[in-house]
Amino acid sequence: MFYDVAGPTALEHARATLQSVERRVGVEHRNQVVELAPPSPAPLTELLPGGDLPAGVAVTVRYSASLMCWLLGAAQRDRWIALIGWPELSPVAPFEAGVDLERVVAEPDAGSRIADVLAALLDGIEIVVTGPRAKITRSERRRLLARARQRATTILSPDSWEGAALELDVEQTRWSGPDRGAQWLREAHLGVVRRPRLDGDSARFDITRHGTTEPTALATRAAARRRAG
Repeated sequence: MFYDVAGPTALEHARATLQSVERRVGVEHRNQVVELAPPSPAPLTELLPGGDLPAGVAVTVRYSASLMCWLLGAAQRDRWIALIGWPELSPVAPFEAGVDLERVVAEPDAGSRIADVLAALLDGIEIVVTGPRAKITRSERRRLLARARQRATTILSPDSWEGAALELDVEQTRWSGPDRGAQWLREAHLGVVRRPRLDGDSARFDITRHGTTEPTALATRAAARRRAG
């Protein structure tokens, strides 16, 4: 048996092949660091468990009407939306967020029978948004949530809702543009905490929107878990 002493041995050849593969996947040999690609922004629906609005539950989006509209635009698809008790919300805001207004039912002021109106809408509308003017009692909220579970309808609210399955709280907001974005919005940055009330860990997200482009979500780190009330 003869060995080619001038050429590489089988072991050396194997090591060279391994190093080549490691370099391709971003791993440097032995004691050198592992190179990881930086995280990239994802669609705004990354905020939502499973990438979509959960059905048959209540979801709160607090401290930002803009985030509420962006979520509606990102998650509407072919579903119908009802906006009840929110006269301050101009139709321009959801339209610019990508909401199909031809599939929106709006009632700025449902009067004293707001609970009955909401109950009727839950029977035929997939997403029902209860605005700040939709004044309903705690017991009415419980009944409406039970009805939403039966009809697989999603309730969205800018206020706290007892028994909500998911809370999205905006803790930081930064607008840029002339007069800090009041006249012409160039960029928007929101810091959002996602708190599932049933299962899963809380997490923080950075939401960014450049001009009229689609807003994006970037998970930053886990948030302190809060015990459900």
